[in-house]
Amino acid sequence: MREKKVRGIIRKSENMIKRIEEETKEFPKEFYNGYWHLHLPVAQDFISSNKIPRKIKRQCIQTLLDRTEHLIGLKPNDNEKYRVVVTVELPDLWGSQMIVFKGESHFKDFFNRNDEYQKWLHLPDHRNIQTDWGLSVPNDLQISGFKEVITEEDGHHYEGEIWFIGELK
Repeated sequence: MREKKVRGIIRKSENMIKRIEEETKEFPKEFYNGYWHLHLPVAQDFISSNKIPRKIKRQCIQTLLDRTEHLIGLKPNDNEKYRVVVTVELPDLWGSQMIVFKGESHFKDFFNRNDEYQKWLHLPDHRNIQTDWGLSVPNDLQISGFKEVITEEDGHHYEGEIWFIGELK
């Protein structure tokens, strides 16, 4: 089946970026189960389409990184430990999001993905999303990549990559 033409690429991508910026103007105040998150505010069939130019997808990732740096600068000076992280899911970007963790236990629990249905395996160090995508990543942020392997109960199998960029240490 052929993918149909994507209309309004520039308008839709500009709206997505504007919404990301609006949602991250202020540091989050409401946390559920120890975190706040923002999924990409755009339709899945738009951002996952092969018809969307790589430069638009790169701009999307870069906007998430820029807003991560913005939120890090807004962290409240209270007794909590906050971490701001971007997750980039490849190849289709749909699952990408920004996450603000409140408390160390929630942060550590998040990365515990190793059971019969989901495994995260570290990608080799020679792989680097920053150079692959030409991203500008602040020096104080860390990058870690995983191969994600999901096995559904019905036996279906999915593999992709998840990259984490942010306050990982």
